[in-house]
Amino acid sequence: MKKHLMSILSVFILLSLVFVAFPVWAGNGEEEAPLPAEEPIVEPEGPRRGGTIHFARDSEPATLNPIGANDNASIFALVQIFDTLVESTHAPDPQPAIAESWKVSDGGLTWTFKLRKARFSNGDPVTAEDVKFSIDRFADPDVNSFYAGFGAMIESTEIIDASTFRINLHTVNGAFLDYLSTFIPSIIPKKIYQEMGDEAFSEKPIGSGPFKVTEWTRGEKLILDRNPYYWKEGLPYVDRIIFYYVPDSNTRMLRVESGEAHIATEVPYSEIDRLDAIRGINVVIEDVMAWDAIWFNIRIPPLDDKNIRQALNYATPKEAMLKTLLHGAGDIANHVIAKVKYWDPSVPAYPYDMDKAKALMAKSKRPSGFSMPMLIVAGDPVERQQAEIVQAEWAKLGVKITIDAVDVGTIWDRWLSSEEMCFTLPGNALSSDALSDDNLALVFFDFTAGAQSFWTGWNNPKAIELVQKAGKTVDEDVRTEAFHEVQRLVMEEAPAVPLFFTKARTAIQDSVKGFSTLPVKWWNLEDVWLEE
Repeated sequence: MKKHLMSILSVFILLSLVFVAFPVWAGNGEEEAPLPAEEPIVEPEGPRRGGTIHFARDSEPATLNPIGANDNASIFALVQIFDTLVESTHAPDPQPAIAESWKVSDGGLTWTFKLRKARFSNGDPVTAEDVKFSIDRFADPDVNSFYAGFGAMIESTEIIDASTFRINLHTVNGAFLDYLSTFIPSIIPKKIYQEMGDEAFSEKPIGSGPFKVTEWTRGEKLILDRNPYYWKEGLPYVDRIIFYYVPDSNTRMLRVESGEAHIATEVPYSEIDRLDAIRGINVVIEDVMAWDAIWFNIRIPPLDDKNIRQALNYATPKEAMLKTLLHGAGDIANHVIAKVKYWDPSVPAYPYDMDKAKALMAKSKRPSGFSMPMLIVAGDPVERQQAEIVQAEWAKLGVKITIDAVDVGTIWDRWLSSEEMCFTLPGNALSSDALSDDNLALVFFDFTAGAQSFWTGWNNPKAIELVQKAGKTVDEDVRTEAFHEVQRLVMEEAPAVPLFFTKARTAIQDSVKGFSTLPVKWWNLEDVWLEE
């Protein structure tokens, strides 16, 4: 299988030598010497401009507004439309974007950013006032309620001059730049946003990213055209990207096979080898910060009993599921979140051990078992098979699972109500939006940060203390130790059954060059180009 990342061909500049032949004048009547043969001009190899990318995705955005988005379908579109002060790339740390440079002073509390000259897709300049407006919204917990913890360290912002912007923190935060690289503090045009209003802006926003929104037909497609004012000179290469929303996996793969789509996401595990063997198609498997788990609402008895949660972990045959369902395209998870910067490989995963599972159930509040519904996403065969395997295995403990398959929107509505006991999402649904552990730790382990530990209700004072301790320092040793301890603690407490660290699986036509998936799971489509 071809698992290597595709990369942009290097651009070679060929210097053509121009030979100028001077005629030879001979006084003895000799003929003029012939001109030397002209060297053939060889076109330089490298990215070709123009064309339209047809991109088949498994889901569509809920919104095109950076504040309010919390689903990958929205996020992966937003990063094509908007820019941030700093951005995530393949580098281990955030890189310059709208901020071309920055300085840190006052022990890490004062960050001063030098703003580059950039324009929004309508041609208006990106001003310091736009930057301040966007960052202030990010820092306001009443506006940025879902990710309130990401901007909670910001005390104030100020415009120094037209090209200098400052953020003052009330406490040092080791993940501050990581938070700024997420989609949430995307830079938006203040005047246009205020004129349009939140609802209209969410439908057809204006940003300073590589592409601009041309058309969005809900349930069908999103059309993005090149932003002619994009600050990265020469980018993007293609004129247009059309995202088609094709939730059915078979239909999505047929589109890339037939040539209707250049790119198709989330290749079914069972189809990887077959598609990769087709001439003209390459299946790219890439490590990303994504994972799969079964989540418990531990506020509802008997899931408040750690013995039961641990028993269900031991009763889950992850090794067999990895082989039969994922065809090896993943790793057994030893953490309740993705494998991010401070991941500790030494923490053991739960092995399949039915004897241990039965022993734990025997000393639990419900030794004879109980009944529990499990919410899963409808239409995903791997999710269905995974749930059925778990259903059969957990039945050996007396735990009777009723599988309830519904659409993704219904899952979120019901899970956020805090009335459901158990749910799971496909392995492509969850990923880290930043390079360090902090953003996931706030959402999944800090009950006070706004998301109630991903609505599991896991309210562990020690976990909260460790997450906040790691966040309030730039000392790498302290951060590493704290996050390692969180990992050990959460695996012990088991508010979920961690299953797999999943991988990006993308089918692409051979004519597509420069495509890759970033660790945060989205793509820099400005780098993609089409070969003739």
